[in-house]
Amino acid sequence: MRELTADDLGLLLSVFAVLLIAFGIDFHLSRRAAQRHRGRALFFGVVSVVGESMTAIALVLTWVSLWSPAAWERIDDLLVFVPGSIAVVCAVILTGEKTFGRLAAMAGRSSESRP
Repeated sequence: MRELTADDLGLLLSVFAVLLIAFGIDFHLSRRAAQRHRGRALFFGVVSVVGESMTAIALVLTWVSLWSPAAWERIDDLLVFVPGSIAVVCAVILTGEKTFGRLAAMAGRSSESRP
């Protein structure tokens, strides 16, 4: 695996910041949907919490690596990539769930309007 440069760390920092904002704003469950589908709501709630915490860990490690030359030598690249990869997978899962929910809602509305 190649060594990360300061530019790479800056790019990772921005990706993790955007992911953290996305987890904070977009990935939430409505109370009505959570009451109807408790199992799915629990699963996607756990995925959201895991993704948000992994993003925060990767963000902090990247920030420390970027601004501290001594820490840069001690922090292995895998310590940034493993939580970052888990966060990206969680974001993909939650995005797929949200897209599927929207498509299912649209299909439900279109079938109600037919005579």
